[in-house]
Amino acid sequence: MACDEDDGNLPVWDEDRGHPVAWEEEGEQLPEWEADREPAQFWEEDEEPALLWEEDEEPSSAPEEDTEAPCAAGSWAEHSDSSTALQPEGSGEWSLMQLRNTVSVGEPAEKYLELEQIGQGAFGTVSKGLDRATGGEVAIKKMSLRGQNRERAVNEVVVLKDKKNPNIVNSLDSFLVDGDLWLVMEYMDGGTLQDVVRQTRMAEGEMAAVSQECLQGLDFLHSIRVIHRDLKSSNILLGMDGSVKLADFGLCAQLSPEQDQCSSMVGTAHWMAPEVVTSSPYGPKVDIWSFGIVTIEMVEGEPPYFQQTGAMARALIRQNGTPQLQEPRRLSALLRDFLECSLEPDEERRYSAQELLQHPFLSSAKPLSSLTPLITAAKQLREQQRR
Repeated sequence: MACDEDDGNLPVWDEDRGHPVAWEEEGEQLPEWEADREPAQFWEEDEEPALLWEEDEEPSSAPEEDTEAPCAAGSWAEHSDSSTALQPEGSGEWSLMQLRNTVSVGEPAEKYLELEQIGQGAFGTVSKGLDRATGGEVAIKKMSLRGQNRERAVNEVVVLKDKKNPNIVNSLDSFLVDGDLWLVMEYMDGGTLQDVVRQTRMAEGEMAAVSQECLQGLDFLHSIRVIHRDLKSSNILLGMDGSVKLADFGLCAQLSPEQDQCSSMVGTAHWMAPEVVTSSPYGPKVDIWSFGIVTIEMVEGEPPYFQQTGAMARALIRQNGTPQLQEPRRLSALLRDFLECSLEPDEERRYSAQELLQHPFLSSAKPLSSLTPLITAAKQLREQQRR
């Protein structure tokens, strides 16, 4: 793996860094979000969806596709990065064969009862459902397999099959139905971390609790040579009991001893690591940078440069490196150091998930049950906004 040990040199937070001149990539279009979309369905009104394009290729001028409901995980892109587990782009028939060899046989309606639809986007739909045998709640994600969607479906179904972890949203079952993929996944009843960071104010002990759970999930993924590549608050799901799980593996990459780096520009612009926006080879520590941006979301309610377009955000990441906090003196010294360890522009010096799990900031973590009032408050505030 191309993840070197940290050498102990951490960057000093630059509180006086000037704001660079705005910069646009020619031809980029922002997605048009529907004004009447209902917040309770977990749609993002102003977040730029995830994207992917190949190294040395200019970003497409076509609008990027919609994000989707969190309980089933998966922002869609045009094609996925080549790796030993994921075949090169254009291998749709191979992907379909992989899916046929992986999915369950039979009719999903015999095992699962569909209830109300809770999300819809370019990928298809997500519904809440019940397992007929156990009565347990599930999320049922129906995905069209047209075009390059097949490669994304392979990511979601094949890469993490039989690899369970308490901090990963697990796939329970899958079916091919009339050319669509149906994914049955565990249902997270607390919504997303994004709901909480946008609607409430988190204490550092609550941030530490969420951080510890996220890092345990990332440490698991990286131990099996999987890079998430699209970590952000809307892809971190919560249970009403305070459980925290990583979701959306449609853009993940499976590494191997023969291929221990990727090069495709993959992810959502504001959360991309510097080595991604510069089209440099990268390894699992891109997820650590994205996690650092998620930590800033918990502090400030949104990622750095969020009012800028994706093109400008990539330019600012490329130019600035470690982002500037709005009010750094409001944070404890431990949290500032924790952020610096995560947001080190040099991938070799950036901490790994395992190293961050040993950081003293996490010793301040409150019990996960302390997140329940925040989740409840976020739900109530969103309900009020819909009225």
